[in-house]
Amino acid sequence: MNYQEKVSTRADVRALYERVIANPAIRRYRGYTESKSYGWDCAAEDYIKKDGEVWFENPAYDPAFVPEGVSKSGDAELLDEQLAEKEQEIADLEADIADLQEQNEALELRAADAEARAKAAENERDEAKEALIELRRALVLVGELAGTK
Repeated sequence: MNYQEKVSTRADVRALYERVIANPAIRRYRGYTESKSYGWDCAAEDYIKKDGEVWFENPAYDPAFVPEGVSKSGDAELLDEQLAEKEQEIADLEADIADLQEQNEALELRAADAEARAKAAENERDEAKEALIELRRALVLVGELAGTK
């Protein structure tokens, strides 16, 4: 982790350095103003000034250090967040699937009803054809009977 803080005096740079070395989780640090970066030189007991954005190494940095309340792997927290997001996506998709299944069932019921109505209409048509055929036969018989008298 890197840490930076705005500084304006030599005392600010020294205080920043003291805070940084007290935290072995900080890898690099910098005190800054608009155009300069500041670090602390223990041997000279004075600040180091560089132009632009320059980072200074924390001599107390320990890559194995894990601050209290933080997992050993920052990735684990990220993975937990990703897992929670994926679980939410899955729950949303399952809800969408359930909605689609309900819609599908409703459509299947409508299709079955339409098929039943179509079959009833076909039966009614067939009955009407048979009645028409019988009526024609009756008319032919009436015509034959009327022609013989």
